[in-house]
Amino acid sequence: MATNISYGSQAKIPLDPFTTITTVAGIPGAGAGLATAQVNISPANPASFSSRVELNGSFSLTALADSQFLVLIRRAGVDIYRSFYSFTATTDIQLNVQWVDGPYIGIHNYELVIQNDTNVPINLYGPISFTATAIGGEGVI
Repeated sequence: MATNISYGSQAKIPLDPFTTITTVAGIPGAGAGLATAQVNISPANPASFSSRVELNGSFSLTALADSQFLVLIRRAGVDIYRSFYSFTATTDIQLNVQWVDGPYIGIHNYELVIQNDTNVPINLYGPISFTATAIGGEGVI
C-alpha cells in the first residue's frame, strides 16, 4: 500500500491574466524561476526506502511568433526535466508539466523554471502552481 510521505507546493495566484503579466526577457538563456516546492524523505519512515517524488506544474503563457523556450524542473539546481517548445505563430497556451523523480533519503528542493531560447519575450500569466509529493511504501517504484 502506498503512503504519502511528504508534500510541498507553491501557488502564485496574483498573476491575473487581466491585470498582471510577468515577462521573460527576449534574451537567449534568460530564465525565470516560476515556483518552488520541498519534500522531506525521512529515514525514520519505513515507506521512504521505496519512494518516488511526483512533480506537477501548471502555468499559462503567450508565446509570440518564432519564440522558443525550455521548461525545466530542477532538483538542488540540477536539471532533472527539460522540455523544448517552439511556436511559429502567436499562441496562448496553458502548459502542464509532470515528472517522477527517484531521489535519495533527505530534504529535496525542486524548482519550476522557464528559460527563453530566442530574442522574443514570453509573457506569463497565472495562476502558477507547482507541487511535489513524496510517495513510498510497498509496491512503489
